[in-house]
Amino acid sequence: MRRPLLASSALLHAPRLASLASLASLASLAFIFLAVAIPRAGAAQDLPTLSGAWTASALAEQWSVSAWGQACGPRPRPQGAPGGAVQIQQHGSELSISGAGRSWSTAECWEQMPGLARSKHSASGNARSWQTRCTTPASDPRRAVVTTTTQATDASINMVETGQYQFIIQDTTCSASVTRTRTYTLVRREGEAPPAASTPPPAASAPPPVVSAPSAAPAAAEKKPAASRSCDAPGEPARLEVTPSRKLMRPGERFQFRALVMDAAGCALPTRPTWSIAPGPLASAATVDATGALSLGAGAGEGALGLVASVAGKGVTVAIEVTSPDRYDALLAASGLNEAGESEQAAVVVIAAGTIGGRTTSGEDLGRQRKNLFVAIVGGVAACLGFAGLILLRRGRRRAGEVEGPASTAGAGERDSAGAEGAPAPSGASPAGAAGSATAPLRPAPRVRGKICPTCGDRYPSEAMFCGKDGTQLLLLN
Repeated sequence: MRRPLLASSALLHAPRLASLASLASLASLAFIFLAVAIPRAGAAQDLPTLSGAWTASALAEQWSVSAWGQACGPRPRPQGAPGGAVQIQQHGSELSISGAGRSWSTAECWEQMPGLARSKHSASGNARSWQTRCTTPASDPRRAVVTTTTQATDASINMVETGQYQFIIQDTTCSASVTRTRTYTLVRREGEAPPAASTPPPAASAPPPVVSAPSAAPAAAEKKPAASRSCDAPGEPARLEVTPSRKLMRPGERFQFRALVMDAAGCALPTRPTWSIAPGPLASAATVDATGALSLGAGAGEGALGLVASVAGKGVTVAIEVTSPDRYDALLAASGLNEAGESEQAAVVVIAAGTIGGRTTSGEDLGRQRKNLFVAIVGGVAACLGFAGLILLRRGRRRAGEVEGPASTAGAGERDSAGAEGAPAPSGASPAGAAGSATAPLRPAPRVRGKICPTCGDRYPSEAMFCGKDGTQLLLLN
């Protein structure tokens, strides 16, 4: 009769065993994820850097006008921008691009509409994909939503920007959309040896080229940009221009870069930018003074160098290519620069508050930090699950032992009673005594009888003697 007890104990522990199995499965999945995620993270870190010299295609711009009345003013037309050589620096998971007319970062939108501000940004941990969304404030009557998407491979970068613009002027709705595209192609990655250039033989009638002295600066170095003008009451700094945006130099040379700070109306300001050398393999071989004069050491090697000019927390990077005197003429002919080794465009950054498109961002490796945090969280959860499963397993085994102990004792008692029934009764033992001893453990416990008051009918426990209301002696219940 004790066999059902073992079956009921097994049923009692079935849910606990199922929970232990589920905990063990979760812990196993967590460890498998760690084993797969960590090698992938290491593979992502092995990707080549995108820093180096690149060429940018011309910026293509296409407008689509859905509603545009006379009160809206001139209809928007494609502006675009010329292509050219650019310098790209990778800072963690973000890229900063300078050259081809302006500086730009993957952490911002290309559009520089006043009042437009970044509202959302995402970047992949391997610095190959970015998306930035910029919008105007809710209080601005000009509604603009711009989304800039950038995709990169090891040798090419594609930028696509879409914008939606809508505003109302004199009860006239002005609505238009734009799509901008640009492609960047790798020329030489930072840290790689420059390709060997074949120098064409000089013509018989042409004398050998005369190379200016390293310390002499071009005459055009002191000219100011023609876009600036003098004003009696200039405003706050709104724009910084550095000329040239790209420069080809040889070791031992010194060059004076030109910077101009202007307000929103184009008035020149006396503000001077702060100059610094961007981190890189050639940073220790170059120095710059407070006026923007850059000097290269005679022992400087070949490679890319960045010069940063900043005002009010906004900076722009000028790309400098350092090459040996033997390769200078060949690189100058293939670089698209002028005879002095300078680009004819200025590097521009917008300083005015509330504008987008000119600031450079020193991005942090947010993707790597998030990945490490996620791996730590998953590892902690797996450890907690494993520890909880171990505790529940030990408790389950202990309780199973406690249940099996009384069950085995009861089974032994049954076997003893069965043996006693089959064996002859000992002398002096009566059958009634044997039957009584066999059935003694099965007797039910005596029922507790209460008492009742014959007057009011209230019930009391068996130890009470008199009614608490009228003092009548209590009677036992049948």
